[in-house]
Amino acid sequence: MSDFRKLVFRIGFLFAIPWLLLIVVPVIRYQHVGPVAYDKDKDGMDGFYPPAPIHRQGQLVYAREGCVQCHTQMIRAANLGLDAWRKGWGQDQGERAADPVRSNTLRDYLGEPVAFLGIQRAGPDLANAGWRFADRNKLHLMLYAPRALTTWSTMPSFKHLYVVQKAQGQKSSKALDLPAKYAPAKGFEVVPSAEAEALVDYILSLKKDYPVPGLAAAKK
Repeated sequence: MSDFRKLVFRIGFLFAIPWLLLIVVPVIRYQHVGPVAYDKDKDGMDGFYPPAPIHRQGQLVYAREGCVQCHTQMIRAANLGLDAWRKGWGQDQGERAADPVRSNTLRDYLGEPVAFLGIQRAGPDLANAGWRFADRNKLHLMLYAPRALTTWSTMPSFKHLYVVQKAQGQKSSKALDLPAKYAPAKGFEVVPSAEAEALVDYILSLKKDYPVPGLAAAKK
C-alpha cells in the first residue's frame, strides 16, 4: 500500500471513530428508548418518565427562527467539572442550591425528532423554560420587544410573528401590553399570530427537570 493510500486510510479512520461514537451509537440507542414507569414505593410518585411531550408545531417555528443559535437546551453533567443542574433552574424556583441536582438524560428528549441541544449560550438555557416563563403575556412581550423588559438584551425582535391590527372597540384579550416606546400608533394593537402562539406553547412545554426513576428526585 502506497504512502498516499495509508494517509487516506488513517484520515478516514480518524474521522470514522468520532462519527461512530458521537452520531451512530447515540442514534441507535435513542431508537430503543421509551418511557419508564415510576415505582410508587421507591420514587414516591406514579406515572411515567418523561411525563409530557413537547409542543411539536412550536418546535418547528423555533427551528425556523434560528433560536438554537443562541439558546441551549442541555444542562451538562457535574462530573465533567461543569455547572450542572441546580435547583431554581426548573420547577423549584427557590434559592440556588450549593449542590447540582442532575444533568439531562437521553429520555428528556423522548418524542423529539431533533433535540435542539444548541451550540452556545448567548442567551439563557431553555431546558426548563416552561417553569421560568409562567407568564404567557410576558413571554410574548419578550419575543416582540426584548428590550422592553431588559434594556441590555441582545436578543433580536421577532416582530414578524405578530400582527398590528386596528383596535375594534374593546381591546383584544391577546393584545400585548407594550410600553409607549414600542406601542403601535393610537387606535392600533399588537396581537400574536398563530405561529407566535405555537412558539410560546413550545417554550412553555420545555420542562426537562422531572425526577429520574430510581434516582434521587429532582423536585421535592
